[in-house]
Amino acid sequence: MARMQKITQYQVNHWKTALEQLLEEGDFRQDGRPLSPAGIAQRKREIAMLRGLNTLRVGQIVDLDTVQPIYEDTNTGGS
Repeated sequence: MARMQKITQYQVNHWKTALEQLLEEGDFRQDGRPLSPAGIAQRKREIAMLRGLNTLRVGQIVDLDTVQPIYEDTNTGGS
């Protein structure tokens, strides 16, 4: 059984703020020093994840393990 949660406005706001901060920092640390190539790759993964989270909407139910929406009408069998 999937662990499910309904998305809250707080979560949406938090994800948006975190994404904006990562985009503003670019390829630099908070102290202004450049990131290593591994740090840049990690930053790109975090940005991609946050962009995916930003497609979720308040009130949507998601699977907490995959962070994918769970749609109410998933019955594909029968007529």
